[in-house]
Amino acid sequence: MTDFYMDMHMHFDLYKNKYEVLKYIEDKKSYTIAVTNLPDLYKKYYAENWNYKYIRLALGFHPELAAQYNDQIRTFKKFFQTTSYIGEVGLDYSVKNIRNIEKQKEVFKQIIDLCKSDKKKIISVHTRKAERDCLKILDGFEGRVILHWYTGNLRDLKIAISRGYFFSINQQMIKSQNGKNIINMIPIDRIVIESDAPFTDGLHTTYNISFMNDIIEYLHISKELDKQFIYAKLQENFRKILL
Repeated sequence: MTDFYMDMHMHFDLYKNKYEVLKYIEDKKSYTIAVTNLPDLYKKYYAENWNYKYIRLALGFHPELAAQYNDQIRTFKKFFQTTSYIGEVGLDYSVKNIRNIEKQKEVFKQIIDLCKSDKKKIISVHTRKAERDCLKILDGFEGRVILHWYTGNLRDLKIAISRGYFFSINQQMIKSQNGKNIINMIPIDRIVIESDAPFTDGLHTTYNISFMNDIIEYLHISKELDKQFIYAKLQENFRKILL
């Protein structure tokens, strides 16, 4: 069918055999954004002379860790110019994070204010139950935005589409009606594929790029598009993000 593989949002460092995972991705020539959850983690891997052809290391600050590690914003700023890739960042208003909303917003605003000074930044954004506030904070950023595993309402989805944002979809989304409704509304020229490994079914302990197959099949059926056309559009979307 094709030799093109992508994973626009995955956590390689949460696997026990993380370096084997990286080697596997390189061997498969899968274009991958390896997100981090804290600036100190990015610092650690960056210091290891990151030199992969197909894997890009992203500087991240996960919203669920923003309150506990808020002092790491200094590290984030220090390493900001060392990469074009920012993620995982954003907001998370799940019940367990309610007490930390203001701190999350403070950190995310600082990150986006930094990014507004550099239109070449590519941001992978976590928006769980905080879609509207994420859109407000992102407003005015002219670089590339990828909304990772979007689960919000269709009204905010339409706003994000109108702004030209991309959406990284995963195999978990095609297992729920809400996920299907969201994917069905996103134009094919705004879709890229992610695994969010190891948080999705089938990838908890072992990483394998075969997760793409089910997503391609769903897009083929739901959007009534030829599979070769889908692969071609995914490649085109990937290139658009990198431009």
